[in-house]
Amino acid sequence: MTKLSRKYIDPEDMGLYVNNFWSALTLMSSKGDIKLLVKDLFTHTEYKMLSKRLEIGRLLLQGQDYQTIEKRLRVTPVTISRISNVLAEKGNGLRIAHQKLNQIEEKYQKRQRERTKNLENAFRKKTQRKTLGGALLKLGAQALDKKISEVIKSRSAKKRLELD
Repeated sequence: MTKLSRKYIDPEDMGLYVNNFWSALTLMSSKGDIKLLVKDLFTHTEYKMLSKRLEIGRLLLQGQDYQTIEKRLRVTPVTISRISNVLAEKGNGLRIAHQKLNQIEEKYQKRQRERTKNLENAFRKKTQRKTLGGALLKLGAQALDKKISEVIKSRSAKKRLELD
């Protein structure tokens, strides 16, 4: 895990730096901006580690057991335990993030269900049109065939009468 330098920094200055960090995150106007900032500030391993910790918290809040989380995220029981302890002691930030992410996921799933329903309806309508059109075409062809047969019979009958 990343360690803080042992060199002394005035606590007041450190407070300012931490405040600037939170302000910088808050001031980002989009997910893309935050992503750029995080990639600039954290190593590839660090932001993946933070992402896994968030997911551990979410899975714990969903009631998943340690073994499931360990297998799914490939983390140690110690890491899961640390996040579990955070949730037991406070964990308000994780709970808020989990709740907001759930809301986003629910909206996405609802939109996907609506999209699927609309596509199914469009397909049904198109299929019904094809079926209806095909049926009408078939009926029209049958009616046309019947009419042609009648005309042929009529001409044939007239020819017979003329020949007799």
